[in-house]
Amino acid sequence: MDPATLQLLREQSGLRLDKEGRFWHRGGLVEHARTLAALHQGVHRAADGRWATRIGKDWGYLEVEDAALWIRRIEPSGTALRAQLASGAWVDVDPATLAAGSDDALYARVQGERARLTRAAQVSLSDHLHEDGRGFFLSLGGESFGIGRDGGPEPVRLQESSGSSSRGSALPGK
Repeated sequence: MDPATLQLLREQSGLRLDKEGRFWHRGGLVEHARTLAALHQGVHRAADGRWATRIGKDWGYLEVEDAALWIRRIEPSGTALRAQLASGAWVDVDPATLAAGSDDALYARVQGERARLTRAAQVSLSDHLHEDGRGFFLSLGGESFGIGRDGGPEPVRLQESSGSSSRGSALPGK
């Protein structure tokens, strides 16, 4: 296939990730569990800085309404956090990166990218979340970490490393 046609197909993938972490394809909700897993596992930044998802060697651009990465499980570990992404990968999360956004959603930084906690992940931290006169904070292992304000969806940004657009990724092992 010629490069122009391939680029057009990537641009018109019809894939969207909504603010609740649900994938849509051409207006229809994607509900098949293995398809959802593959789509989440393939989420990455393309070389031009836009979000994309990959299945096998093929990939297409992804319209992202809020956050492309989702934390579905989060566990305190001493003064740190360990999180499982929607892709299934486990990552370390710096508790100092937690930020509150619209709709009372919590976000964290995962390998430099903005990731949204699912409601279940947020609730799992409730015993560690407290409020004082200055705002909310997270208590872990005797330390307190202030909850910042989320700045909202990030602009497109170019990958720092060189490589083809089908190789860049925000996920471990991608």
